[in-house]
Amino acid sequence: MKILQIIYESLGNPYGFGGAGVRAYEIYRRLRDRHDVTLLCMRYPGARDGEIEGLRHVFVGSDRRGLTRSVLAYTREAAAFVRKRGGEFDVIVENFLPSTPFFSTLLTKTPIVLQVQGIMEHHSLRKFNPLYSLPMYLVERYYPYLFRRFMFVSEVTRDKVLSRVRGAPGHSWVVPNGIDRGLLGVSPEEGGYVLFFSRLDIYTKGLDILVRAFERVAGRYPDLRLVLAGYEFDRFDHLVKGLHPDLRSRLSYAGFVTGKAKVELLSKSDMVVLPSRHESAPISILEAAAAGKPVIVSDIPELRFVEEQGFGIAFPSGSVGELADAMLGLLGDRARRAKLGASGRRYAGGFLWNAIALRFEAVLKEAATHKSGS
Repeated sequence: MKILQIIYESLGNPYGFGGAGVRAYEIYRRLRDRHDVTLLCMRYPGARDGEIEGLRHVFVGSDRRGLTRSVLAYTREAAAFVRKRGGEFDVIVENFLPSTPFFSTLLTKTPIVLQVQGIMEHHSLRKFNPLYSLPMYLVERYYPYLFRRFMFVSEVTRDKVLSRVRGAPGHSWVVPNGIDRGLLGVSPEEGGYVLFFSRLDIYTKGLDILVRAFERVAGRYPDLRLVLAGYEFDRFDHLVKGLHPDLRSRLSYAGFVTGKAKVELLSKSDMVVLPSRHESAPISILEAAAAGKPVIVSDIPELRFVEEQGFGIAFPSGSVGELADAMLGLLGDRARRAKLGASGRRYAGGFLWNAIALRFEAVLKEAATHKSGS
C-alpha cells in the first residue's frame, strides 16, 4: 500500500514531539519494508524533505519561527498537498488535532482514517486564550462529523468521540499504543527518585499538583528527588520558579530522553507519577509498567486502567493532599512497590509494538478496500 500519514510531529521539530510522534515512528518503522510510507509533517527552521528513521518525510508550512504561524501555514499547505496529491495514495491517516483541521475528506476520494489520540473537552477553554480555545473546542466537537472511519488508541476516547457523532460511523477501530520488548527484560532498581516521564505541560499533565505534593513528601524523605523528563512544552524554570532553594535543589530536568538513557532513567526510579488533568493513552505509563515500576495517576477515565489492572494507584484528580498520601504510602512499602511493578510488567507484555503494528496494518488494509471517499 501507499500510505500517507498526516502528522505535524517529527523528530527534530522544536515545537514538540510526543506520544503521537512516537507511535507513528514505532509503527511505520515496522511496516516500511512492506509498504510505501510518507509522513506529511510541519515544516520548521532547518527541516529538509527526505528520510528520517528510514521513513520518507515531506515538510510543508513555514520555516519562520513562531508556533502560531507555523501551525496555520502547515494546516493550509497540508490541505493543499492532499487536494493535489491525495489520489496517489491507497489510504490516508490523519492524526486529529483541533488546531489543525485539514478538511481532508472534502479534498480527495482516497479513503481517510481519522486517528484520534485523545480529546481535551472543556480543558482547552481553561488552558488557552479564548481567541484560540473556542475555535479548538468547536473543531474538536464537530470536526469528526465529516468522517466515517476512525482509529482510536483507547476505548474511553472512542466512546467519548462516537457518542457525539450523529449516526453510527462506517468503521471504527481501537489500536492501542505499545512498548519495546527490551523494557520487559531490564532489572528494576531504585535510585531514590520519583519520575515524571511525559511532556512538560504544566496544566495538562498536572505538574503544579505534582510539585506541591512532592513538597509535602520531601520533609519525610530528605534524600528523595523528583526527576522530570520529556519535551519541554512549558519551561522547567517556570515550573520551579519561586520554590525554596532547598526544595528546588531536589528537582531536576533530564531533558527529552530516548534509547538507553530512557531505559536507565525508568529502571532506576522508585515510581512513576502522572497526575494529568486530561490525557489520551500515554505511552509513558506502559513503558513504566514494562520496566517493572509502580505508577500513580489521576483518576480520570483514560487512566483508570492503571488501578483496574493492578499495577498502580489512582488519586482524585487535582488533589495535592491525596497525591502526597499516595506517594507516601508507596514510599513506605517496598513490598507493595515490587508487587505493583510485577503486575505492571505482566500487563505491559500484551502491548508489544510488533503486534500493534500488525493490527494497525490490518486496519489500513481494510480501509483501503473501500474507495468511496471518507
